[in-house]
Amino acid sequence: MFSELLKYSETRLLIGEEFHIDKDVPIIVMGDFNVDVKRNEKAFGFMKKHFDLNMVPTNYPSTLGNSYIDSTFTIKINPELLNYVCYFSYHRPILHRIVTYPRMVEEFKARELTL
Repeated sequence: MFSELLKYSETRLLIGEEFHIDKDVPIIVMGDFNVDVKRNEKAFGFMKKHFDLNMVPTNYPSTLGNSYIDSTFTIKINPELLNYVCYFSYHRPILHRIVTYPRMVEEFKARELTL
């Protein structure tokens, strides 16, 4: 994961390789980070500082132990996090609803015509 995100970091300038990236690409990084956000909010400063990723806030615990160790970070996209019930895991699944809208009315009309 780190090597893929490194392309988008300002730290990449310290590495001799040249990366060809598109800064307009939306990115979502999610997973079990094993750091409780409610108890250690500064732990995710690394993601913001090096990759400009913002943590998507959640209002419910991600585990049966009421911890917030599963997190989502994004850039250029804003998913809605939804709670979900799971009967076979300690972790509660986090559903990400991503709604996309055409950027312009013309793009919408072009899509409508092709359907």
